[in-house]
Amino acid sequence: MKKWMTTMVTLLSGIALVMISSCAGTSTETSTPNKTNEADYRRSNAEVVVLSFFDMYCPHCQKIAKHVNALHAMTQRRGLSQKIDFYAIGWNNSPLEAEMYRKRYSVTYPVVSDKDRSISSRFGKFRPPLLIALRKQGGQWKEFYRVVDISGKTDEVFSQISR
Repeated sequence: MKKWMTTMVTLLSGIALVMISSCAGTSTETSTPNKTNEADYRRSNAEVVVLSFFDMYCPHCQKIAKHVNALHAMTQRRGLSQKIDFYAIGWNNSPLEAEMYRKRYSVTYPVVSDKDRSISSRFGKFRPPLLIALRKQGGQWKEFYRVVDISGKTDEVFSQISR
């Protein structure tokens, strides 16, 4: 019952924010240091790019957000911030929904809206949550690791992406 209520409150909050911003004639786009456009991950100078696909309304995505944050923090603590870049990709989420996710789950790396699924479609059909790691090969980003649920597997996932 509590999960249902949490999901409903999240949904209603998002709808209210969209309605308020459209009525006020303001843009739902926000300018935060964590906002980026979809092409940025492809221009990364890092050796590895980690894409964490989420849906703002997915309870499982909400549950694992802390684990993805812990994985990101682990790379920072171990001095790999120049080697590994993280991006959270809001699968079917508007810029407003992506920003809500960033704030609610204290995401400190770039959060990208993928409302039209133009980013996610590059990785086949799936539903979030999904974490994909890419490595540059021959001038292009190639997937080398994929995992659906990283709950309790942070060390294992870290060892895979930091090689």
